Amino acid sequence: VLTGHNHYVMCAQFHPKQDLVVSASLDQTVRVWDITGLRRKRAQPGSADAFRTQTPGQIDLFGQSDALVKHVLEGHDRGVNWVHFHPTQPLIVSGADDRQVKLWRFNEA
Repeated sequence: VLTGHNHYVMCAQFHPKQDLVVSASLDQTVRVWDITGLRRKRAQPGSADAFRTQTPGQIDLFGQSDALVKHVLEGHDRGVNWVHFHPTQPLIVSGADDRQVKLWRFNEA
């Protein structure tokens, strides 16, 4: 579970190459999540419960502490309904109830 938005999440998408997720919310923000911690966890092969980790005592595969908010993009005046990563460039596009489509540039910094 990725927590941080203050209203309904309308859209979420995985980055095509990086360990990132982008989400759009009616709280008027776009958030970029670093999910590198999820990649490091491995489910046990052949396990009846694929959501358990190999190391006893660790939290579930999609535990809260494994994803961090990397960027909060603010600029829409109404709820954001849709967001998408550009497949090859460091760009995000979002659409909101403010009748605007915004292009956001992001980098690793």
